[in-house]
Amino acid sequence: MTDEEIRKVDPYVNPETGIAVAKFERKARVASYQIGAAGNIRLSALLRMEQETGEEHMDGIGMGYEWLMKEQKAFLITTNQVTIHRLPRRNEHLTIITRPLGTSGVQFYREFSFQSEGKEIVRILQVSVVVDFREHKPLRPEKIYEYRIFCPLQAEKKERPPRLRFEEMPKLGDRPIRYSDLDRNGHLTNTIYGDIIEDFLPEAFRNYHNVQINYQKESKLKDTLELFGEVHNDGFAIQGIHHGEIGFTAFIS
Repeated sequence: MTDEEIRKVDPYVNPETGIAVAKFERKARVASYQIGAAGNIRLSALLRMEQETGEEHMDGIGMGYEWLMKEQKAFLITTNQVTIHRLPRRNEHLTIITRPLGTSGVQFYREFSFQSEGKEIVRILQVSVVVDFREHKPLRPEKIYEYRIFCPLQAEKKERPPRLRFEEMPKLGDRPIRYSDLDRNGHLTNTIYGDIIEDFLPEAFRNYHNVQINYQKESKLKDTLELFGEVHNDGFAIQGIHHGEIGFTAFIS
């Protein structure tokens, strides 16, 4: 779907900031502390750039974290699907462009295009749900449309990542949840899953080009994720389990 098509369906522009729902751009530089042992940007650093771009966009249209908290609502990411054409280099200047792709059921779809010199080098497809703290369940998009900011837009089927399901796998190890892993809601930060994946990924799969992470159950301080994984088709599957329930599932290839 083109920017023009999205704007026809979702034309809102915040009159105070001039920021539109349909498209938002953010500039970023790849810092030295974002580079890992392999000389490439860490997966967690890519996810942090994605997260901050989304946060700045939501702030700009008037639906930032603080506003959502007053409404007792929050956007929770359920899936990140990362496609890597080339990893950004240290000191490289990026333009990160995000736009909504619509909804399906209770899920909101959004893309993040990481561009260098006008060429896309990384794309992240993000899926999220809006949770009402009072009802303790995901809200249907119609409840968000009532704010007259987002408009109805159906996500195309090709943009909906498949669910990851794997049979029982060998244990890789344990990962305790520490205080520094927590976000402002007291849960394991979405971006830290990138570090966990890279820590437990076999060396043969470290030159990956595709990563999908499904976030299924939140982890808290003093929880311990039991990590399981094995080679699956042309990639590697990893699953984290705590208290007998699946916390996350990932596939890397």
